[in-house]
Amino acid sequence: MTWQDAVIDGLHRGGIDLVAYLPDSVLGPLIEQIDESDITTVRVAREEAAVGLLAGAWLGGQRGALLCQSSGLANCFNALGSLSVPGGLPFIGLVSRRGDLGDHNRAQVPAGYAMPRLLNEVGVRNRLLDGAGDLSETIDLAAETAFSVNDPYVILLDRTLTGGKP
Repeated sequence: MTWQDAVIDGLHRGGIDLVAYLPDSVLGPLIEQIDESDITTVRVAREEAAVGLLAGAWLGGQRGALLCQSSGLANCFNALGSLSVPGGLPFIGLVSRRGDLGDHNRAQVPAGYAMPRLLNEVGVRNRLLDGAGDLSETIDLAAETAFSVNDPYVILLDRTLTGGKP
């Protein structure tokens, strides 16, 4: 099973109905597979718009997930800190982590390398996955956590798991 297959299995196990995403070269193959599945996908222009969309989905009875890269997730901090967290509007985030091992782009370092700490500061639980463990189960457990306590939960997908930017 590829990591993309494991993610889709985890999304199904977690009851995810809707995926909001931004194009990303690392997540591209995953997005294509989700588009071909029974999960509804919505391409958004900005990451914070995805947070609003997923908040509305939750209020409408759906479970949602955000797919983006770590620098894009940094764009969401106002929406996370002023909407999702205080409003109890959960979703799971699947985020390709940039700015660490093997990344050639120095501009990715501030948000990517510090992302776990930044998420902790705004009260968003998160976990870095590096290829060890059961990805499908981790996504299912993140969904269980997010939707039972009404908080976002972000899974950072390390390059050692995804293979990084092609």
